[in-house]
Amino acid sequence: MYRLSMKSDNKLVFYKMLLDKYADIINQKEQRTVGEIKSLINPDDLSVQSLVAKFKPDTFTMEKDYLYTAQQLFEFVTQEIHYTPNELNINFWLTPTDILANKVSDDEDLAVRVCTSLFALGDVNVMVYVMEMEDLRTHAVVISDINGKTLLLDPSVSHGFFKYYGDKSYVFKKYRFEGKKLKRALYRFNAATYEQFL
Repeated sequence: MYRLSMKSDNKLVFYKMLLDKYADIINQKEQRTVGEIKSLINPDDLSVQSLVAKFKPDTFTMEKDYLYTAQQLFEFVTQEIHYTPNELNINFWLTPTDILANKVSDDEDLAVRVCTSLFALGDVNVMVYVMEMEDLRTHAVVISDINGKTLLLDPSVSHGFFKYYGDKSYVFKKYRFEGKKLKRALYRFNAATYEQFL
């Protein structure tokens, strides 16, 4: 048992060494234009359509069914996809198919996954926000304005769908990631919009 564990640890060290060595090449290849970042929110992706169809009622209307259906989609993602922090010096984007096939994702790709599903339901206000935390790390969340209230979803942690729903200042005051508060938004995007706040 110990020998297998050592072998596994050695493999991880080796893989990390290789990734660190080629990080600059990978980062250059993974750079995205504003248009390419917006296109990550692709409600026409077949894996997105398939997932949304599992939960969307045949007689779906935004007014009557949106929040319940969005809740089911959010809960599915948080239960089925495991948040794995990106501890490498590499920036990359996973496709919805990659995420569903491997059941792992970092915070940005998880946020894109949830945002895309809610956008596919017809929520044109939903956006991925990449935030700076009070400890200066970045973290991605999903935010929408619904019926004059702010809904913040963080698919990288397990929380109730309505935990961060209400007045915007209340939501931002209440939200924590690993005990840290949000400091400011760096940028936000969906399929139609990209806005930078630097």
